[in-house]
Amino acid sequence: MTSRKQSNTIHDRDVFLWINISLIGMVSLLIFYYVMMANSIAAKNYRVQTLRNQLETLAEANSSLMSKKISLESPMALLEFARAQSLVEAKNIVYIFENKNVAQR
Repeated sequence: MTSRKQSNTIHDRDVFLWINISLIGMVSLLIFYYVMMANSIAAKNYRVQTLRNQLETLAEANSSLMSKKISLESPMALLEFARAQSLVEAKNIVYIFENKNVAQR
């Protein structure tokens, strides 16, 4: 009877050992999955933040360029440019293609 009892005890130990190894393996896989997903999310958040910072920088540059464009397109700025370059006003201009049927004449 001791041999049979000892055999059952060894069998029970083996089963218990395999269950523990399986549980440790599953927990290890879940931890690995969690770490990989957390790393992926962190990397994506970093990329989004980098793109937001870049967008903010570009928006500031765009705003600066638009204000320069508006200041250069003002009538006074154009008049000052024309005077500085000694440009003359064009009057009574006749364009070649002003009438659509030029080829028929």
